[in-house]
Amino acid sequence: MAFFDDFPQKAKSMAAAAGEKARDVADSAKLTAAILSEQRELDKNYRAIGEWYVTTLAEDAPEAVADLVAAARKSQNRIAELREARQQISGDAGRTCPLCGTVSEGRFCPQCGAPLEE
Repeated sequence: MAFFDDFPQKAKSMAAAAGEKARDVADSAKLTAAILSEQRELDKNYRAIGEWYVTTLAEDAPEAVADLVAAARKSQNRIAELREARQQISGDAGRTCPLCGTVSEGRFCPQCGAPLEE
């Protein structure tokens, strides 16, 4: 009956190992979430840098990115044309952002986040 004598000790040992494994899994999940959060923040910053670069330094773009800058400018112009066409159809000019000049129908600018006056 040695098995039954050691059973409580073995059960405690297995429970401790399971608890440690559960903590490891939880810690790993927390670290994964933190990594994803930082990656989103990094992506947001890269996007802001790219938008700033295209709007500010587009004329001085090096050859390596000149095609990308030109494509971004083309997309910006097309978006402006489409917004203008939409405004003509709907008859609603929306509100113009006092900071960046973007026209929007919302209460806040979708481009820079500034509040739009009514």
